[in-house]
Amino acid sequence: MKSSSLIMAVLFLASVVGYVLWAHEHKDEGDLIYADCHVHLLDFLQNGEFLNSDNKFPGDVYGHQKEGGRFVSLPYGERGRRIEVLLESMDQGRVSNALVSGMPFLKKWSENEPFQRPKYYLDSPSRVKPARDTDVSIGSAIIDYKVKFKDDQSRLNQLERIHASLCGFDATDLGAVDLIIKRIKEFPGVWECIGEVMSRHDDLTNLTTGERPRANHPSLARVSRFAGENYLPVSIHHNIAPISRNSKEVKLPSYLNEFIELIEYCREGHHGAKNSTVFIWCHSGISRRLVVKDLHVWIDAIMKEYSDQLYIDLSWVVLQDYIMPNLKEWVNLIKRYPNRFMIGSDVVGTVSNIGKSLKPYDALLNALPKDIRAKVAKKNFVELFNEMAKKRQLKGLGDKGIVLPADYGYSERDHVRPEFKRSSFMETNLHLFK
Repeated sequence: MKSSSLIMAVLFLASVVGYVLWAHEHKDEGDLIYADCHVHLLDFLQNGEFLNSDNKFPGDVYGHQKEGGRFVSLPYGERGRRIEVLLESMDQGRVSNALVSGMPFLKKWSENEPFQRPKYYLDSPSRVKPARDTDVSIGSAIIDYKVKFKDDQSRLNQLERIHASLCGFDATDLGAVDLIIKRIKEFPGVWECIGEVMSRHDDLTNLTTGERPRANHPSLARVSRFAGENYLPVSIHHNIAPISRNSKEVKLPSYLNEFIELIEYCREGHHGAKNSTVFIWCHSGISRRLVVKDLHVWIDAIMKEYSDQLYIDLSWVVLQDYIMPNLKEWVNLIKRYPNRFMIGSDVVGTVSNIGKSLKPYDALLNALPKDIRAKVAKKNFVELFNEMAKKRQLKGLGDKGIVLPADYGYSERDHVRPEFKRSSFMETNLHLFK
């Protein structure tokens, strides 16, 4: 037991070396340091910035090409440049840690619009389809970085600041969990999270080819239960409500019950669950053109019941559309649950914009008491991923990222027909608005 405890202590110390070194270098720059809970290393064409300061490849210092705005494909051995530019941008933006994923969708270029290739999912009405290889791109980037700097421990230590997340699967495929397991085995020790899982996502959902995802889908029951069993948080985009036609058309959070059903299904002691799955709710359930009255009241009601299982991601449009117009109410909400909120840039392929994207959060952070400010800015994120890593270590699932046994497999019978408990959470809490 003593030997085991000593090993655990050494592993934990090793896991924070990268951050300690970084913090020492930045100790005189003030006290507002961020952790970014939402970074996409790739965009909807599966491209993204990379460090090109040596001009080895076409494009500028970050790989942008003037013609078409696209990026060259990086060959084997060079993909670690994506990690290099990420770390450089994190340093410049005063970001200690980041949750990093690819992009789960690929935007199709339709023959109906041959005149211009779309770069973003809203650039045209053409469909999007699952990008099964996006996780391979992220995993390969990390491996190439490790190989390049294998003799430079200080550079290798910087990887402790990066927390890679799996997202390249079809959220309506009952076999999605098998693809996740495949990627974990292909890149052992790399992955620490699952997501951004795309559930209900307004226009993106409408453009999705085939079946539309939702939180209470059997596929996500399987994925989320697997995640809980192996101490992997699940970062999920699930809109709280349908889109509105204008800013005055207020909608009820009619998609909320679906998410509650998933949380309940993945709760310790429910439906045979031995562990509760931890969820990170992307953008607080908000997206473009969502108009929900008193979102902070709904979040408060949810947190009263599920704060032990749920973290709130404050990235993207929720800051400008909901938090800043009601700053006092959101500050009070965060004070009630100071350990459960995180901030994120939600950059899509352009990681050089991390610092610029996080800077607007200073208005919210500076309105919080100093101790809570530090939690929301960084500590909540760091503590969650340290806690999950420790639990995986105790279970023998790797030191930082997850490692599965070679013979591990997920039952083809488990949760294929999940008996979700019908939720009436929205209806029960409507009295809060009378």
